Amino acid sequence: MKMTHKQRIENALQLKETDRTPYSMWWHVPNRDRHPRRLAELTMQYQRKYDLDFIKFMPYGMYSAIDYGIDLDLFPGFVDAPVPHKPFVEKVEDWDKVHFVRGTEGEYAIVLEAQRLLFSMMDERIPFVNTVFSPMTTAAKLSTPQLLAEHIKQDPTRVRRALEIITETTIQFARAAVEQGADGLFFASQFSTSDLLDLPTHDEFVRKYDMPILEAVKDRTWFNILHLHGANTYIRELQDYPVQAFSWHDRDDGPSMEEVRKFSDKTFIGGLSWGKNWLTKTNEEVKAEVVEVAARNGGRGVILGPGCVIDPSTPEERLELVHKTVLETAKK
Repeated sequence: MKMTHKQRIENALQLKETDRTPYSMWWHVPNRDRHPRRLAELTMQYQRKYDLDFIKFMPYGMYSAIDYGIDLDLFPGFVDAPVPHKPFVEKVEDWDKVHFVRGTEGEYAIVLEAQRLLFSMMDERIPFVNTVFSPMTTAAKLSTPQLLAEHIKQDPTRVRRALEIITETTIQFARAAVEQGADGLFFASQFSTSDLLDLPTHDEFVRKYDMPILEAVKDRTWFNILHLHGANTYIRELQDYPVQAFSWHDRDDGPSMEEVRKFSDKTFIGGLSWGKNWLTKTNEEVKAEVVEVAARNGGRGVILGPGCVIDPSTPEERLELVHKTVLETAKK
């Protein structure tokens, strides 16, 4: 029997069989993603075109940092996203400039309006997760990962004050997204890696501020994803986070799904390379990745997706290949 998109995701989260591999793909739409209706229209268009089983919402990647006062450099076209003109926080004293902003106003309001519009366009209720950045990730967007790590050593009290402000803003936004119908959060952490922090420092500056956000929505959501960005992540140490699924660079940086399954009973989202790495793969390699994920553990507990964001310049033929292969591997 053919399942609905929601049934596929629900079964995957319960480690049950599905009629075909549940999957999704996501990429940024630079210079169109800060217009609420355009972002909603494009999101809906891609979901219908590729029959995606869930929507990982893709607001502009700097959305959580803009209202604190950072300036952007813009580029023409629809491939290159705006970037900070310079770090908002360059020296440790600059953390004092971080002021409270409401998680339902400014750029956050743009994202929430885009979500509202998207829901109004749905014929079928597609599972939806909005992108929420961990407070340390937003802090890094205001500075740089290297500067932030150094500032923690120089003046941890200053950094903590900023993180407390960012956390409260993020809680407001996460709650508003859920109240507006989000099934969960795609909670992205770019600092849960030993390349940037040792584990005790991670627990004090990352985990401490992640948990209040996830706790604020866990009883009103059923599809929360923890995305761990980068190599050498603390994926084993973070299994107690209150989420249903884990996303990480399994193809490009590891560890593999097979390795993580030895200590995790979560659902895994991944199996495809991401960014420029994916563009270096042949069509045969991409097809093989999809087939392997479909066969893994009898298809239970796995949702096919990219390890992180797909490059915006990816040709449509590649996206269509993934969709076609997903259908070809469906149970007869």
